[in-house]
Amino acid sequence: MLEWKEANPLPERCIKCEEQAERYYAADDAEKLRMETEEDFCLDCGSCDYALERFYLSREDELRIKKKGLQKAIERMQRQITEIDLELEQLAIQE
Repeated sequence: MLEWKEANPLPERCIKCEEQAERYYAADDAEKLRMETEEDFCLDCGSCDYALERFYLSREDELRIKKKGLQKAIERMQRQITEIDLELEQLAIQE
């Protein structure tokens, strides 16, 4: 199972974002609307462009993901080779 780790200390960008989030949650509706439209911040790390500065995977997990991706690529290429072989057989029969 993959385990996301949190940077310690937090990146400066994340600290500023957390401060903005605190201001946002304490604000009234009008101020929230102004902040949403005029300020550049994100309330959800999952949709933040900089989330990977705050959360990261261990080298072991990175390698597991890479291995899985390569295995899937090999499987995909093997299916393509099988399809090509079948088409070549069909062409040979037609001749």
